[in-house]
Amino acid sequence: MGATVDLFFRKELPLRGFDDEMRAVVARNLEGRGINLHPRTNLTELTKTEKGIKIYTDHKEELLADVVLFATGRAPNTKRLNLEAVGVELDNAGAVKVDEYSRTNIPTIWAVGDVTNRMNLTPVALMEGTCFAKTVFAGQPTKPDYNHIPCAVF
Repeated sequence: MGATVDLFFRKELPLRGFDDEMRAVVARNLEGRGINLHPRTNLTELTKTEKGIKIYTDHKEELLADVVLFATGRAPNTKRLNLEAVGVELDNAGAVKVDEYSRTNIPTIWAVGDVTNRMNLTPVALMEGTCFAKTVFAGQPTKPDYNHIPCAVF
């Protein structure tokens, strides 16, 4: 479409967490479409100028862009829940610590989904919720099974 695209990512290949062979194919295909790849690169500063947005990297690169899109991943959204006040344990990322049945260290408090930072996908959160309901309301202790979780990249 006539745009110059630069893709910066922290690791050797894009799409961390996916199969390395597939990641390499994706990287080659991106390059084949004219996308400039910047592996093992972090942005350190963005500055708005009259000509656009000046981008600075940790490799001392400087680029000028019209638009910058950041996809920085997910972080558990627990800060405003005041969980510390009731004694719920959090990990270093702020995620709620749970056992294999999704119970926190407080026996009457359970957590599922992204707030636990286990596998941050909507179908997984639904599975965890179903396991929770079976365990708590149906009296059928059920652990979430993370062995075969399909995923897609859009």
